[in-house]
Amino acid sequence: MKIAISSDNHLDVNKVNISDALEFQAHWLNTNHLDYYLYAGDLFNDFSKTKAYFEQLQQLTTNTRIAYILGNHDMLNNLSFSEAEHSHFPSYIHNQFIDLPNSDWRIIGNNGWYDYSFSTYHDQLKKVQTWKNVYWLDSSIDQPISDQERMATVIAQVKYQLDLAKDNNKSVLFLTHFAPRQELLAAKPKEVNTPRRERFYQMVNAMMGSDRLGNLLEDSNIVRYVFYGHLHGIHPPLTRHGVTYLNQSVGVSNKRINEWQKDNLYDQWLTTTRVINLP
Repeated sequence: MKIAISSDNHLDVNKVNISDALEFQAHWLNTNHLDYYLYAGDLFNDFSKTKAYFEQLQQLTTNTRIAYILGNHDMLNNLSFSEAEHSHFPSYIHNQFIDLPNSDWRIIGNNGWYDYSFSTYHDQLKKVQTWKNVYWLDSSIDQPISDQERMATVIAQVKYQLDLAKDNNKSVLFLTHFAPRQELLAAKPKEVNTPRRERFYQMVNAMMGSDRLGNLLEDSNIVRYVFYGHLHGIHPPLTRHGVTYLNQSVGVSNKRINEWQKDNLYDQWLTTTRVINLP
């Protein structure tokens, strides 16, 4: 079983021609005979565009099954909280699973979320929430519950899926967007050298993920690979208690930010897209 995984292509932010991107990715998937293409979130700043893109990509790759979850950017526009949690859009696998035929492997998808635990402000919830409402783009996402409640929902969903997989004697490949381990974050930049910059740095870290998810995945004893996004740049693989965490982010390149190691989206996508062969 041949599986490709990518995330954080940010096609709109990167000002990519959508028709060209579809043609390029479909051709590569078809030429390399991929059985599955998994995507770990952040394609557009608009769910309707993300949904349409994967529907078109699926039409162009008849021998490759497309499966995706959402990142925070995908949730910014044209998606309700209820739809994000309970929808049945084609190829969207949040809180769902795919059993790979003729094998003991199961893919489990969950968007994930964060609970501020990666930050020194983890016990100052109101302070972080106030900062988020002013500075962080996620404040525009439809969310009738707190971030801590949303993360608790994620944990309950994943625990249910893992218990089900264990009952079915499955080995798990887990797909999520946010970081499941704090040690996956990059080292603190040297530029964070003033109280103001330290505060900003800690506030951003609050929105990166939660160790609660990593603990749950590792304690299950059935998860083998975790593919995640959200953290741009280079993040080496990490293996803990039999679980290997792999970051698949393409990242952003524009006049203000350059997170790419290659000169264009297509070379960057080829470099960051991971292919694994499962027995």
